[in-house]
Amino acid sequence: MKNNILKIQKEMFLKKTFIKYEIKKIILKSITQNNNVKPIYRANALYKLSKLIKKMGISKNNNICLKSGRSKGVYKLTNFSRHYMRTLFIQNNLQNIKISKW
Repeated sequence: MKNNILKIQKEMFLKKTFIKYEIKKIILKSITQNNNVKPIYRANALYKLSKLIKKMGISKNNNICLKSGRSKGVYKLTNFSRHYMRTLFIQNNLQNIKISKW
């Protein structure tokens, strides 16, 4: 249980830092594309843009289950893993959702 809490806290920290760097990246990119800004400022913004962390892409931030801490098989709509959704379905805690059997 403690390991799951640590995973969730780590994921929340990664999402916060991603948002912070994404805002900086958008601002610097707009400065470099603006022709009304002096070339010195544009070059400085381009240099800072090249030095930003490259790992902070959206593909690096995976969703994790809020209950089990599992990183694979997570539904984006609910942020629960398929295993936890199955237990909710068995306990009849899900409304208006049908399971498909084949």
